[in-house]
This record gives sequence, C-alpha cells and structure tokens, in this order.
Amino acid sequence: MTRHMMYHSRISLGIINMFVSALFFAMMNACVKILAPTMSAVESIFFRSIIMVVLLLLWFAYKPPKKKQKQGGWWLLFLRSLFGGLSMLALFYNITHISLGVASTFSQTMPIYVVLLSMLFLKERVGFVVLSATLLGFGGIVLICDPHFNSIPVLNIVVGIFGGLMMALAFISLRNLKGYFDDNIVVLVFGITMSVVSLGILLVQAFLEQSWSAVWSNPSPSEWIVVIVMGIFGTFGQYFLTKAYMLAPAGIVAPIDYTRVVFGLIFGIMLGDALPHFSVGLGMVLVILSGIIIGLPNLLKDLRSIKRR
Repeated sequence: MTRHMMYHSRISLGIINMFVSALFFAMMNACVKILAPTMSAVESIFFRSIIMVVLLLLWFAYKPPKKKQKQGGWWLLFLRSLFGGLSMLALFYNITHISLGVASTFSQTMPIYVVLLSMLFLKERVGFVVLSATLLGFGGIVLICDPHFNSIPVLNIVVGIFGGLMMALAFISLRNLKGYFDDNIVVLVFGITMSVVSLGILLVQAFLEQSWSAVWSNPSPSEWIVVIVMGIFGTFGQYFLTKAYMLAPAGIVAPIDYTRVVFGLIFGIMLGDALPHFSVGLGMVLVILSGIIIGLPNLLKDLRSIKRR
C-alpha cells in the first residue's frame, strides 16, 4: 500500500471512529434517560465516571500512557476537567427532564460559543461566513428555546445554554493541553475529578436533607446492568472520539459528531419522547447546520491537503 493510500485509509478510519463514538455517546445518554425516574443526574455522573476510571486503569495496566515532553499544564488540566464536568452535569440534568434530542442539541452548541469566546478573549479574527453561521446557530437556539417558553421549561433552557458554554471552555482549554499530557491521562483525570466532585455533591445534599437515602438510590439488579452499560458506553465513546482525532484531521471528523443529535432524537422517541414540534425541529437543524458551516474552513483546508498528497 502506498503512502497516499495509507493516508486516505486513515481518513476513512477516522470518520468511522467518530461515527461509532457518536453512537456510543448517544447510547450512554439513552441509559441516563432510562435511569432518570429513579436516579438523579449527579448519581448517574458518579457511576459513569467511576466505571470509566476503573476501565482506564485496567487499560493502563496493559498499555501504559506515553510521556509528553512539555512540563506543567496541571492548572489547564484542572480547568478542562472542571468545565467538562459542569458541561456533563448540565447535559445529564437536561436528559432527565426534557427530550433526549433537544438535550443532545444543547450540548452540540459548543462551536457557536467557541467562536464567540475566541473573538472576545483570544482576539481571533473571524470571517464573514463563520460569523454568519454563528448568528444562524443562535437563531436555532432561540427556536429550540421557544420564544413563548411553552415547550421547554426556562430552567432547562438556562442549563442547556450553560452546558454548551462550559463545553466550549473545556474545548478551548483542551486545545492548549496538547503536548503536556497523553490523551488518556486527560480522560482519566477528568473521570477522577468528576467521581470526587459528584460524590461531594451527593454528600452535601445528604447533609442538607439529613438523609442519605434522600439523595442516593440503590439500583435494582436490572438497573445495575444499565449503570454498568452506561459507563462502558461512555468510556468507549471517549476512546473512539480520541482515536478519530488521532487518525484524521479535526476538520474532517468533527462534523460527523453531529450524528449524535440524530441518534439522540431516535433513541428519545424509542424511549417515549414526543416528536419535536416544528420550531424546535427547525432550531435543531439550524444548530447542526451552523456547527458544520463553522467547521467548513477547516474541512476545506484538510480536503485540499488530502488532494495534494
């Protein structure tokens, strides 16, 4: 196989890995939805995180992480874990209270906020197309939120917007972490942080309620199966996501992640969610379209790079 053919093979594998990652994450979210009647979002995060940590430690025993040359980066790693954890908390909370498709769409608004934050704080120049796509995405968010607030509670709208913003901050901090830590170490620290934070939140809630049983539900045997599967799906989703970015340029694989919204909509309907009405459905389409257009410059750049090889 020639080098040119090998490169194209890596591109194809990257796309497949991102598609599989989106499917695993959507199935993880579906598990959270199944557990929602008896398990809080914080408890779901605790189980998801602790299972991921155990699986990663077992993986490290087989294949130790690579050492990076750059020293430091611990504050950035902490911020990435904090922002990512808050984003996950917002996503899990919304999954337990609103439809799976809409909750997934809120989490996919990240590129819109990345553009806005890059303009405001990193002083990055943004072209007309990207700026227009960002405004289009905000229009989609408005439609999803429903100007009359008839379909989605205000609290869930605020939580959804907050979650997308936290995910954007996590992405920006993750970009600056490159070279400091092995990818799996970043995931492990995130899992450990979320395990500790979620357990801390549960302990505080139990103290305020003066009852551990008020905040902790002992899963039934069937629920334990869903809990374990949720953790496995989340870990595999993270693994294939990392693999996708390692195999292919970000501009090529990033748009594939929007299939997570489609999977979320399908799984949500299978679990009893109603079909979104027209304005919400149109808003979901606009958010997806906005994200793809924002990534378009990178996509075209990577495609040109492929043609030159």
